[in-house]
Amino acid sequence: MISNNILSFAKSVLCELLEPGCIAIDATVGNGYDTVFLSETAGADGHVFGFDIQEEAVKQTEQRLNEECRPQNWTIFHSGHENMLELIPAEFHGRIDVVMFNLGFLPGSDKTVITKSATTLVAIEASLGLLTRGGLLCVAIYAGHPGGDEEDRAVREYCTALDYHAYRVIQSEMINKPGYPIRMLFVTKL
Repeated sequence: MISNNILSFAKSVLCELLEPGCIAIDATVGNGYDTVFLSETAGADGHVFGFDIQEEAVKQTEQRLNEECRPQNWTIFHSGHENMLELIPAEFHGRIDVVMFNLGFLPGSDKTVITKSATTLVAIEASLGLLTRGGLLCVAIYAGHPGGDEEDRAVREYCTALDYHAYRVIQSEMINKPGYPIRMLFVTKL
């Protein structure tokens, strides 16, 4: 089924991999919807790590998790996603099943605070190292804002250059969306 929302499509792909007990990262928690999805899917035996540089996003996500999720299976860092390798405990390195990114800005907030290619590329590289074999990196790219085009190009160039024998990269996009297309990259670690 093709969804009218690219994140719903991404979640349908992720549901093929996610199961109770999984370990996941929401690299850009934003309003917390993906974090809640990951937390509910991981269940009491799993864990979700989340990152955001905006205090408002962290507070909103924690509130949403406290209100909507039964398991207290999450850790949210008020930090940039480029710090995930240092902040996620070593016991989880190489055990992460899914990493989600939503690039751009926090909907409903200051549109000048955006993700940037310099820190995003560091975070994507760290994510690939944290993933387990068979793990999936999912990157939603919203390029319709100042700086978004450059980040879009940089992320796609980085993923295009990944070793085919170590990773598989699939790109999906809404090509008929007015303005900039919304792109989704799925990277599987072999």
